[in-house]
Amino acid sequence: MSLLQSPAPSMLAARKDPESGHRIRVWIAWLASGLLIAGIAVYGAGYYLLPLDERPYSDKYQALRPSGAVGLKLGILGTVLFCIIFLYALRKVIPWLGRIGTARHWMDFHVIAGVSAPVIIAFHASFKFRGIAGVAFWIMLAVALSGIIGRYLYSQIPRSMTAAELSQNELQAHERELTEAIAIQSVYSLEQLQRVLNVPSAAHIRRIGPLLALGEMAALEMKLPFQVATLRRQACTAAGRIRSLGGLLSSANPEVERVVKLVRQKASLSRRMVFLSHTQRVFHLWHVIHRPFSYAFAVLAVVHIVVVMGLGFMGLGAR
Repeated sequence: MSLLQSPAPSMLAARKDPESGHRIRVWIAWLASGLLIAGIAVYGAGYYLLPLDERPYSDKYQALRPSGAVGLKLGILGTVLFCIIFLYALRKVIPWLGRIGTARHWMDFHVIAGVSAPVIIAFHASFKFRGIAGVAFWIMLAVALSGIIGRYLYSQIPRSMTAAELSQNELQAHERELTEAIAIQSVYSLEQLQRVLNVPSAAHIRRIGPLLALGEMAALEMKLPFQVATLRRQACTAAGRIRSLGGLLSSANPEVERVVKLVRQKASLSRRMVFLSHTQRVFHLWHVIHRPFSYAFAVLAVVHIVVVMGLGFMGLGAR
């Protein structure tokens, strides 16, 4: 089906976006994580901001210390999140896990757990990072930060709905289709569109190297929403510019929005194709660095749990 053809209403009703349910679940997970962390921060702010030697005198000490009623549960939650993090790797070796969802779905929840776990563990430890637990926390924080970078790199490699990397021929075919659809529109001039669609040359990308190339790619990604806003302003009336907050929000013009969507897709795809070789190279290097840190954290976390349970710190109230 051409990009310019509109499917019949019955087809639209029958064929809903297969990713909509996943996106809702991801937003619910992010919202639940954010609300939980915000709730703990508000409830325990007075305790966590006290000097260490004054905390035992706080009325929340019994609840928020690492072995307290709340602190212990936070430790258990952090352990559960830690297990969820490693399910992403286990799905590749456990067949029935691999049949649940796609790699992209697992990656999204892997990132949510990876970002939430260090914060939950920090509250569990009452922000005291000493001994094995302290080393494990800082390694986990490094894993979380590197995971955010890895997720960005993963998103910059064009993939199909099944999360399989698209071939160069598939990418070129998709780019041609977008180019043809944009060429027949009459809302914008070629000069107006070229400011958004312009991409660095392959020679320039090879010359600056992988790290600088990725930095330039990220800068272009951040610049794209403002370029799109400029396009909207050029096609909107004064009232439309106000309603769309200077083009940052959707305009009320369906034809403008259709073209803007095509231009956004074309600009994003063209830039990803230009940077693709560097992105893939750095992503594979990232795997080499990310995995050892993850495994080191796993070992230290298990050692910490075994030591705490073996020495009875939970019962003694580790101080």
